[in-house]
Amino acid sequence: MKPDQLLRSILPEVLIDNFDIDRFEKSESRFDIWLDEKNEQLSEDKYNKNIICYDFGDYRTIQDYPIRGRATYLHVRKRKWLDWRQFAGKNEQ
Repeated sequence: MKPDQLLRSILPEVLIDNFDIDRFEKSESRFDIWLDEKNEQLSEDKYNKNIICYDFGDYRTIQDYPIRGRATYLHVRKRKWLDWRQFAGKNEQ
């Protein structure tokens, strides 16, 4: 079984499709999984060169169902997207 298949059977599919696993920690009582949004633009913005990814937001923590008797915490952060034209226009004023 490939790692991707294993993750799809454990985590919600929407997370695997839209996020990359950045880090994983296991302790006696819990699993912590850090997920970063993939660097993929929405289809309507894909060919707009003015839309750029410039940073990540803060992590949001979600407590998921326990896995093998350990609490599971998903630490998720989304990318920040910017329409460069709007930003450049504000600086010119």
